[in-house]
Amino acid sequence: MQELNLTDGDLTHRQEIVQLLKMSIEQGWKFSYVTKIRNRVTTHSLRLVSLNVQDGTFCVESDSMDRESLGDRTIMFRGQSGGVSIVFQSTMTEGDASGNGGSSLYDFGLPYKIACTQLRKTARINLERDSDVPVTLYLTTGAMIEGTVMDMSTSGAKFRVNENLGNELKNLQIVDACKIVLSEELVLQCGVQLIGMINDEGANISFLRSQFVHMKSEDEDKLESFINTELERQDSDASVLA
Repeated sequence: MQELNLTDGDLTHRQEIVQLLKMSIEQGWKFSYVTKIRNRVTTHSLRLVSLNVQDGTFCVESDSMDRESLGDRTIMFRGQSGGVSIVFQSTMTEGDASGNGGSSLYDFGLPYKIACTQLRKTARINLERDSDVPVTLYLTTGAMIEGTVMDMSTSGAKFRVNENLGNELKNLQIVDACKIVLSEELVLQCGVQLIGMINDEGANISFLRSQFVHMKSEDEDKLESFINTELERQDSDASVLA
């Protein structure tokens, strides 16, 4: 699996769009759709249920949609997880909705473009030039993976593991939490979601892009302070070298 680029911008390649939607289903992202009646805009919650790549459709569950009122109108969808927000448009495909306990399932065509936005505009520090910053990844199976931190922001980090994890991490959701030792005084432990992985089979290395989840507010403050201090130090070092 190639690493998704979820920075500000548009995803237009079908493979990336499919990969992102599959990931959002696995991670349980929050989704909604928007309707506009006259000048009133309303947001309705829904659940992204499944993806049918062969038919080029995705299925949503909603108790507020109505096939007759929506018809062939283009619907705007929004999804969010952690520091990333996505927006895309689609139209409902032909067919009947299947009722299920007051809710209904509806099929839509796969979008041709997904716009991605980083909600938290935070600085990212490069830690590769420093002594190795160790990270331990905890898997839902009880296993652990040791690696180092390449770069970091308050919303996530990129890790390097000296091992090809292509087989071990076929399902990125198997990684549940992480522990990062930034210093003797600052050890971060929080939930983590992998959003992409690149494997270098020749060098036997894997690069993992992640987002932090369920981090304590006091740890967020400590991490932000650490990043600001590190940025000042790196700027000072650059000035001396110049």
